[in-house]
Amino acid sequence: MKLRLLYERQEQAAFLRYVKPSVHVSRQLGAEAEPLADTMDLHLSFAQVQAQFPEAPVLHICKQFAVLFLPKDFPPDLLKSIGTVPLYAFKTDKPALQKMAGQALQTISWLHEFYAEKAWAKILVCGREEMVNTILGSAPDAFIHFYYTPGGFQMSLGAELRQYRGSSLRAALASSERICLSLPDKHFLPFMVVQGSLAQNPGSSYSFFADRYDRYMAHVDYDKWFSLLLGWQNAYGGTKCKRVLELACGTAAVASRFVHANCEVFACDLSPQMLENAEKRELKPILYQASLTDPIPHKDLDLIICMFDSINYLQHVNEIKQCLREVSLALAPKGLFIFDISTLLNSMENFSEVCSISRDRETLMAHEAYYEPGKRRQVSQLELFIECGAGFVHQSETHTQRVYMVKELVELIQGSDLKLKAVHSTENKNNMYPKKMQGIDHRYYRLFFVLSKK
Repeated sequence: MKLRLLYERQEQAAFLRYVKPSVHVSRQLGAEAEPLADTMDLHLSFAQVQAQFPEAPVLHICKQFAVLFLPKDFPPDLLKSIGTVPLYAFKTDKPALQKMAGQALQTISWLHEFYAEKAWAKILVCGREEMVNTILGSAPDAFIHFYYTPGGFQMSLGAELRQYRGSSLRAALASSERICLSLPDKHFLPFMVVQGSLAQNPGSSYSFFADRYDRYMAHVDYDKWFSLLLGWQNAYGGTKCKRVLELACGTAAVASRFVHANCEVFACDLSPQMLENAEKRELKPILYQASLTDPIPHKDLDLIICMFDSINYLQHVNEIKQCLREVSLALAPKGLFIFDISTLLNSMENFSEVCSISRDRETLMAHEAYYEPGKRRQVSQLELFIECGAGFVHQSETHTQRVYMVKELVELIQGSDLKLKAVHSTENKNNMYPKKMQGIDHRYYRLFFVLSKK
């Protein structure tokens, strides 16, 4: 089978722009892209698949279950493909019961009976299309869709059902894996390749929260942060600030200010959703997807920044070492690396046993934060409920940070190819390194480290 992306319009395919290219994707807008071997067909809409495969059976998959629609005629080998998965049907669905005669089938009277079953993977068989549409309509972004054709399963992204966003696609891809792993049909193997390429990297915490990040950070005085960065660059840097990189840029609120200052600015983030939102800025840097430990493709940079305690997301000391190593290779001589951390004081006073709920017109988000002192780990759990028809779609994500002690970071920096020049806070304009470091973890909520290339 082949992979080809049929673009209905350019913005529908924007989600592909910030995905690590572990699988190459050809793009030819307005025409069919060059097919690739050993992958599978991928269509944006039901209409596109139905035009090629009318009356094909369709398997709609979400996190907890799948819904199989069987048309009048369907290939008997389809039943072999789903034979190992628990099958259910409504007692009143005569078309489904007739088509599944002889199969191990459990009958139900109400939909909640099917939902309540604790099977690891399960399929509701429907012979009536209106039943399927009712279930899909209750949570349109929760499903991804497969047509069973003579060539195997063909994926459809169901553009008719979703408000087309990359975040919705990635959530659907990730939630489909459990059902797919239960199916012995080898045609699902290429789907795993597609999922591994397109789905958001599990190392990134930001999924739905990326779309709410700017609202959450509305209290931040970005102009003040930008002014502080420029001041430190002028005070400690040995070069003019012409080429800048922001690691873990989020929506590029800081990087965009360097663009406004006529710098050549690059910015990266691991979260594709963050990059999608950064792309919307009028003044935006050159964006790409990467983690804090990935090799930096740009060299001779005058300034590299990593803001808003992104360093705390690195859970292991070796990751800090790798980040410092890559930064050193990318900096120009006497260039600066400036990052900030959330301190022990911040976790203890502001993020220990905290729970809050925020609402807007169609969503409710619960935020629970707690600190684990034995592991020096800060955890934030986000639960999002999106109103959809008569019910709600639930999504969740977890943010885990390590609370680094200043002494620990100083030792890591001293063992790198970078030199620690200063430690600052927003409350204290003076450099606290090395003479005013006593008890610093308990005196400030946020600290900024200024490093230079040796």
